[in-house]
Amino acid sequence: MNSEAPSTLPMMAILDETTVRSPSLWEMGAVRAAVFTRTLRPHLQIVTTPLLEVARAASSIFLCGSWKTGALLCAALLFMPRYFVFAVSACLLGGFIAKILHLPAAMRKDGTLLYNVFLSALAVAWITRGSALAVPAIWGMLAVVTVYTLLLSAALWHWFPLRAGLPPLSVAFVVAFGTLLTFFPHWAAGTALLDMGLPEEPAMPFVVTAFLRSMGTILFLPNVWAGFAVMLAILMWSRVAMINAIAGYAGGILIVKLLEAFGLHWLGWFAGHNYLLAGMALGAVYFVPSWSSLTLACVAGAVAGLHVAAVQHFLRGSGWEYLPLPYLLTIWSMLCCLRLREKPGSLLPATDIFINPEAAAASVALANARFPHRHETHVLLPTTREVTVTQGFDDKLSHRGDWKHALDLEVHDAADNACPPGCDDDLSRYYTQGLEVRAPGTGEIIRVIDGVADNAPGGCNFANNWGNHLILRLDYGGTVKLAHFMKNGIVVKTGQRVGAGDLLGYCGNSGRSPVPHIHLHNQTTTETGAPTTPFCLTNIFTRTTDGVRWNFASVPKVGARIAPATVSTTVLGTLAHFAPGVATYRVCTGGSTSFETITTTLDESGRYLFRSGKESLTAVLGLHALQITESSLSGQSQLLRFLSFAMPTVPFAYQSGMNWEDCVALPSKQRGRALAGAFAPYLGHATQRVITRHSLHPTTQRLHLATTIANVTGDLPCEIEFTLEPIRGLTQLTAHFKTHDSTFTQISFTPTLPNGDAE
Repeated sequence: MNSEAPSTLPMMAILDETTVRSPSLWEMGAVRAAVFTRTLRPHLQIVTTPLLEVARAASSIFLCGSWKTGALLCAALLFMPRYFVFAVSACLLGGFIAKILHLPAAMRKDGTLLYNVFLSALAVAWITRGSALAVPAIWGMLAVVTVYTLLLSAALWHWFPLRAGLPPLSVAFVVAFGTLLTFFPHWAAGTALLDMGLPEEPAMPFVVTAFLRSMGTILFLPNVWAGFAVMLAILMWSRVAMINAIAGYAGGILIVKLLEAFGLHWLGWFAGHNYLLAGMALGAVYFVPSWSSLTLACVAGAVAGLHVAAVQHFLRGSGWEYLPLPYLLTIWSMLCCLRLREKPGSLLPATDIFINPEAAAASVALANARFPHRHETHVLLPTTREVTVTQGFDDKLSHRGDWKHALDLEVHDAADNACPPGCDDDLSRYYTQGLEVRAPGTGEIIRVIDGVADNAPGGCNFANNWGNHLILRLDYGGTVKLAHFMKNGIVVKTGQRVGAGDLLGYCGNSGRSPVPHIHLHNQTTTETGAPTTPFCLTNIFTRTTDGVRWNFASVPKVGARIAPATVSTTVLGTLAHFAPGVATYRVCTGGSTSFETITTTLDESGRYLFRSGKESLTAVLGLHALQITESSLSGQSQLLRFLSFAMPTVPFAYQSGMNWEDCVALPSKQRGRALAGAFAPYLGHATQRVITRHSLHPTTQRLHLATTIANVTGDLPCEIEFTLEPIRGLTQLTAHFKTHDSTFTQISFTPTLPNGDAE
């Protein structure tokens, strides 16, 4: 089955659809206004794009991708207007040169290319304060340093990850500023003696003053007020990042006090920016925030303190001892060390260093709740029949030690018997004997053993433990073994390619097998007898007391009755044919009526994007289900909020009486804790369990579904009923609260192109 969502839709078919009425004049006006805005946007971007590049260059100093944080950092430079002018001018020049040289636009956009230019410009502004150079010469030096730093930065951003596997960070700035200090040491000495003219500092505890000065030192502004401005900018982006910066600073200062106790006199207090930057980077950016990463932040600060002591000792008097070399050495050494781990444990690497740390932690927590087996090999049930799990992971019989991750599957009757009563001695009467065994995934047959005789019921062949078996190497990772086939019952050959669901052979009773059963496990290598590794079954039905539960991925327990979930073309036909367009809904709550508009678009990957203002949901058509994978909700759109709870997952499979379970993240205000976003990575993220079912049998015209929200808290409804239709998408949604109902009814739908443009 093709798992890709259609990236385009036949628009003539959409317009001919009888269920879609002609748009009103008001709706056409709204669409034309949106088109006009899109037409005007490129002209505005000519001005805004360079300014955004400057802001993102400033924020990239803290490995932050927020232009708003960068704008505040630029504003902090107004304590010294000279710094502001130099930094902005250098970034504009650098961006212009990068565009002429056709350097990667993505690097300019996220600030990684220009943030070394930003820092080098501050270095020029600082060092030339103590010089007698004419203004044109100073600006000439700024231009030369800008070009040099830009080219060096571009080269290092290519070489470091490719050759060393490490981030280059501020190496280009260190080289540029170190060169200036080497060539013009008298300027640096003169500047250090000049009064910077910064505001008078308030009386504060020494540690707090030193911390804030360290914050300001990052922007060449060693002042409490400047540090306070920098701290506010970081807090606006991430409170978690600031917590880890404090932890890093505490670790560094601990080393300072320890070395001072040993009689070492050095300038550890004046290098605090290395401690806090190292703690922030490793505790909140390169690793997902957690208790482990917070500990790592403190350790990183301590290691940075040791590096500061070493650098100041070996480079004393050169000027280089004040550069952020200890910060770079700390990040590189600890990343290299942590890559040697065999298992990540609770210290998880971040997938994107520019993502907000709170969002990264929340995303991982939600993924752990929704997809606990996402890092394991997913395999399909290797049969088309309902089977019973007779032995599971780490079980009492043979699934022990190196082979503990395995499942034994048998066909049982309604009374849970493996064969008709009184037929225990007749191998042919066992329901599993001769059962078709099918490929649990697409891959290549690596090994086939097919000549072992079947045992009589109750017997075991310990000389040939696996009996007749095969090993299948899956294309998407994983090495699966299926064992205990009939003698000469395997119909595939070594080296043969098979697709998911292809016939592999027939189950028997060979090897260490007292009764016919399918043995399934995933192993580390293709060798017979290799240790097993965790895996899970995907897209299965599990029979429960409440009916049939669909599971996206699970490891069934012993005694579970499971069956493969097959795709319903009716359900898939609806979910795969939502048309891009603008839908207007009438909202009825109690006695009041209002309206809400939802825009549906398709991105380049074929994902559905449901938008209302600045809020959005992203849904993906996967192999087995439509799943909401991303959400950006602030509470303004009630319809999107209810939709996120109603249909986090809708499987393509259907069976009468089926239901399925999922988890939805709760916003901070739902949790009833102050500063929940900042402390959630350490105190835990709250999720809401929901159970969804088909309330009516699916038809080609529509799907009727209902979602029950367990243990309702706050302002959540008890149940949400909704209807999905081809083309129009969501046509009706009713949220049932304890005291009232809220109903959203689609009253109009205007088709658009996949990107949202009117035709």
